Amino acid sequence: MIGKATATAAAIALCSTSALQAAQKSCVSSTEMHGMVAYFLPVVLDNVAKNCSAFTPASAYLRAGLPSLQVQLRENREAAWPMAKSAFFKLVGQKDVRTMAALSDEALRPLVDDMLGSKFAIPVDAAKCGEVNDIAEALAPLNAPQTVHLIATILSTAARKDNKLSSCPRGI
Repeated sequence: MIGKATATAAAIALCSTSALQAAQKSCVSSTEMHGMVAYFLPVVLDNVAKNCSAFTPASAYLRAGLPSLQVQLRENREAAWPMAKSAFFKLVGQKDVRTMAALSDEALRPLVDDMLGSKFAIPVDAAKCGEVNDIAEALAPLNAPQTVHLIATILSTAARKDNKLSSCPRGI
């Protein structure tokens, strides 16, 4: 009995230590950015499509073509969770990481979804829906992994000097 309790405590400590060590690094790696984008892009696109559906014709890409991309993106969301989680731990404060590192994924995911979901929400009003549709349609030849890669690369590049979403220099 003591052996199982010790092993369990060691496993919890190891997981917490790994999460804390990951959080102590000051930048989000390209792999973590990729995971974060892959995890959150389906939600972001759902919100954009919902916000623009009343302002675009039925034939618009946001209404007619985007749903198939959204299905592909949702299929990869689960696999992206570990890297999204690692990136999340780097984006929150040390005090929050200590508390959250002990949570199970089932308890942590709704918190991450709420916190980062609001951070990555794209406010789109009626006046912007046409341009958003045009951008989405221009990207339509890309499949889901290519779309994630493009957006993650753009975010990584743009966030290198950002204080809130600091990405690591290329190659780290």
